[in-house]
Amino acid sequence: MSNHEIQDINDMDVNEQLPKAVVEWTNMMGEVSRYNEYPAILAYFCLLGQILKDVVTIPYGYTREDSRFHVAWVQTARSGKSVLNDFLIQITLQTFKYINAAMGCHEDDPYFTMFDVVDYTDAALIGSVKTIRNEHYGEEGHPTADEKEVEKQVYGALEGTGMAVFDEFESSGIFKRSAHKENVVTYFQKFMNTLTTDGYKIKKKLAHGPELICDCQRSVWATTYVPEHLTEVIATKGVLQRMFLYVREVPQHVLDDMRRELIRSIGTIKSRKSPTNKFAKHMRELFLLTTERCNELEGNTDAVITFSEGCQDLMELEYSNMVRYLAKVDGNVRKIVSLFETNSLIYITKLSVLCTIAETPHRREEEKWIVFPRNVRQASWIVRQGYMSLVGWMITSLKVQRTSVAEQSNIQDYLEGFNTIDKVNDWGPKAELAIYMENRYNIPQAKFYRDWPKIAHVFETKKAGKTVLLKLKENEENESNI
Repeated sequence: MSNHEIQDINDMDVNEQLPKAVVEWTNMMGEVSRYNEYPAILAYFCLLGQILKDVVTIPYGYTREDSRFHVAWVQTARSGKSVLNDFLIQITLQTFKYINAAMGCHEDDPYFTMFDVVDYTDAALIGSVKTIRNEHYGEEGHPTADEKEVEKQVYGALEGTGMAVFDEFESSGIFKRSAHKENVVTYFQKFMNTLTTDGYKIKKKLAHGPELICDCQRSVWATTYVPEHLTEVIATKGVLQRMFLYVREVPQHVLDDMRRELIRSIGTIKSRKSPTNKFAKHMRELFLLTTERCNELEGNTDAVITFSEGCQDLMELEYSNMVRYLAKVDGNVRKIVSLFETNSLIYITKLSVLCTIAETPHRREEEKWIVFPRNVRQASWIVRQGYMSLVGWMITSLKVQRTSVAEQSNIQDYLEGFNTIDKVNDWGPKAELAIYMENRYNIPQAKFYRDWPKIAHVFETKKAGKTVLLKLKENEENESNI
């Protein structure tokens, strides 16, 4: 297995094995969407984090985090994302139905709801203002002449509590700039702020009208194929940096296995009702137990979960491991992946808490509601797979980009030219290479220097006085000798 590949859940170290309920969920989802067990794990915690957001908070000194776990799953098209989404939505809706009933919500006015819009314009997401005529009525119930126009906010689809599932996240406006979606990035960044302050509320002052306020407390589950310019979006847009990002190009042999599994399932019938109800009831149980715990503490959400000794040390060790891991990768990759370091630590803490709650129904009374080092290891395993997937994809992506640039720049000609000019201890003057390329390949020196950034990654550079010297990087020496 490559150093950047996802570890199979069945091959986990005994100290990192996930809670029993998570394993059962994952195995069931694995039958629905083959070879997508890891995203199934993320789906479990995305739903659990949402239903517990009002009864659990995680203190960090002067700040506090809510339990929401936002996920962006970026993967090859036609590789099982939609079918997993469909099952997740089905379980989520049933979970919300059970919990809304337990909370005493009327069916026409539920608390937990599903974001179900495909129009990602400002008005569709955060709402708009509608002008209505406010009629006054006389004693006999007839309208009087005294009428007044009033402005009323029409709420958008993000308003409220529940899940925001984006099955076509590529169309959200995050990846492509659009006049109708110009503020989408800001909206996402806002409502993913902690719910423990008002900083998560989306506010928009209309040019002619009142201020719109969108109170979005939803968790995001977003899936998309690998869009163009993903590296640029990862590096420059804060949205993906705030989410738990899992990015994966599925190899062709895995796609072949997925399709053969599909063929073998033709004609078989399995009911979704039983597993849907099973896991929806499981989520309801965790919600009710945690709510009861919060009520016993008189609503002190910070005290619902406590951390045992050794948890902080283990988290610091995991951070050190992450730093060492990233120190071994290409500088360009490390620079981008490091943008996720802080959130990775926050997500280790959140997932430790959620793993603890997932285990609580089966724990001894004295161990309930306590985060133990094993929960930190469970969470660390999940987060580790995430940033390893990002590193693996970035390395492959940059290699493809460089290959493309090399083809456009005729890089083999430059390599041949560098091997021809005079060198001392493998170092040769850049100016001589420019002269050679002009004489041999009719590349004017102005074009040589203009195109240089496209091939500079092939060479090491240093100065000897005013002379710029070049040396082939080791991997390029090997490739030039093939």
